[in-house]
Amino acid sequence: MKRNGRMLTVLAVVGALSVVAIARAEPPAHRNVNGTIWAANRAADTIRGFDASTGDVVATVSMAPGSQPGDLAFAKGKLYVAEEMGASPAIAIVDARTGDVLKRIAMPFGSRPHHVHASSGGNLVSVGLYGTDRIAVVDTTTDELLGAWDTDPSSTANRAHAGVFSTDGGTLYVASDATSKLIALDPRTGEIFWSATVPNAHELAVTHDGKTAYVSGRIAGTLRIVDLETHEVVGNVDLGANTMPDTLQLSANEKLLTVGLRSIPAQIAMVDTSTFAFTKVTIGGPGSVAGHQWTSPSGRFTYAAHDGANAGIAVIDHDEGDAVVQQLAYPGRPHGVDLARP
Repeated sequence: MKRNGRMLTVLAVVGALSVVAIARAEPPAHRNVNGTIWAANRAADTIRGFDASTGDVVATVSMAPGSQPGDLAFAKGKLYVAEEMGASPAIAIVDARTGDVLKRIAMPFGSRPHHVHASSGGNLVSVGLYGTDRIAVVDTTTDELLGAWDTDPSSTANRAHAGVFSTDGGTLYVASDATSKLIALDPRTGEIFWSATVPNAHELAVTHDGKTAYVSGRIAGTLRIVDLETHEVVGNVDLGANTMPDTLQLSANEKLLTVGLRSIPAQIAMVDTSTFAFTKVTIGGPGSVAGHQWTSPSGRFTYAAHDGANAGIAVIDHDEGDAVVQQLAYPGRPHGVDLARP
């Protein structure tokens, strides 16, 4: 029996509870989260920072006109922003303290710089080039492009949606939803270690020990559990028809997995990784769609973007029954979210 073989039995019987969270009239005066929550807004061509403890706006930075910035990641005091669209797609590098755009790394027209992830030490940043089968990797010490690595030299059908680093930074795991592949490669050289079939692979999160990956099967409404030692899918969690699971975030103790759902209205699924039972929390109004989310290491709070009439960032308190305790207004299409630490 494989390492996670018993998981299948658990997943076959797991149930789900749907919860609609109601925002409190008065948000807490202070949350024990230090730093700035940054969000990228596709419709406004801006990124905006909110004080994570209070929700106060601290900065709004204009990005390239028409670039539709969709995601960002914080590393080494800087924000790496995917300017996905327009005539000059790029990875923009922004000083998180001053808001100055320090540099742009130009990407080919149509390459669509998309999801952005930083390694655990912040030495590397990956950007999926969603219009291609390539994943870009930036060295944050020099802010030079190490390469736009080809995830499948035998084909151009792949779409590199997201790349997540192992804890030691030695492996980059890339999801290709067009070909249902999970690819492991060397982030510094592009050497492909292995490739495995993971149906509908879209986004992923990797455990600290490097043994398990949680992969969202977006069009299947499924969360897939992948054994990274055998390169096999060992379990599936059915999140429901038309839920369209996407971005994933693990708490530091890995007991909580938050899953952004692209269904309408905007929802986040809270998954208990010990039982794979889950709840769904509605974070936006009618017609809204969830973007990305950031979950605090303690597992206490999740900051989740959503668009729609009352677009912004929902602050979810998991210790208060997954209640939405504050809404941080950001009109337009806020999408990618990350925390810049002090």
